[in-house]
Amino acid sequence: MLKSIYNRIIQTSGESDTMLAFVAASGPKKSRVVDVGCGYGSNLRALVSRGYDAVGVEINPVIVKANVIAGLPCLSVEEFSRSPDTYDVVLMSHIIEHLPPHELLTFIDGYLDRLRVGGQLVIATPLLSSNFYDDFDHVRPYQPMGLQMAFGPGEAQIQYYSRNKLLLRDVWFRRSPWRVRYHRARYVFGPTTRFLQAIDLACALLWRLSGGLLGRTDGWVGRFEKTG
Repeated sequence: MLKSIYNRIIQTSGESDTMLAFVAASGPKKSRVVDVGCGYGSNLRALVSRGYDAVGVEINPVIVKANVIAGLPCLSVEEFSRSPDTYDVVLMSHIIEHLPPHELLTFIDGYLDRLRVGGQLVIATPLLSSNFYDDFDHVRPYQPMGLQMAFGPGEAQIQYYSRNKLLLRDVWFRRSPWRVRYHRARYVFGPTTRFLQAIDLACALLWRLSGGLLGRTDGWVGRFEKTG
């Protein structure tokens, strides 16, 4: 009961609304948008419903098939690579944290090659927090300045440089409720589990009532413009 109430309170972090607002700031409703790693299409469905000429790309063939059956425009990575289409917006929601730097550079460049100059790259990704590595696939967090070093117009003292150039146009930082971490009752149900859930619920209420002020910064959404 406590956990379900907690989940309802934190359902709206503002991240999805911010991503859609950044896409909207990128151009008219008829803009061509590619949702990279679209999963089961929550963002893709929202984009299509708002009138965007959107397509999803997904590496998992089972998910691609499920999206197509559901009526969503979704391509496999192979199908996308064979198409000649270019786009006004590239959306990468919770993708980049799954790749190490040298692979990430090639990955992003591959999609930026299909983004027109003046088009926008919208990224949503977590920052380092006590629960970042709870996701087994997470490799490392990335910060706005780190991407700007690799993809920006200057030449920072780093190992990797993109063949495409980006300029950060806007950024929003996600705030989430505090939680008790690294306690046995968090992982193994016992007499104190309900007590920890009650603490989490109180923190979630404080977070919601304070408009996110009483919480932690654990993610960001950025809007980058391709300049060259």
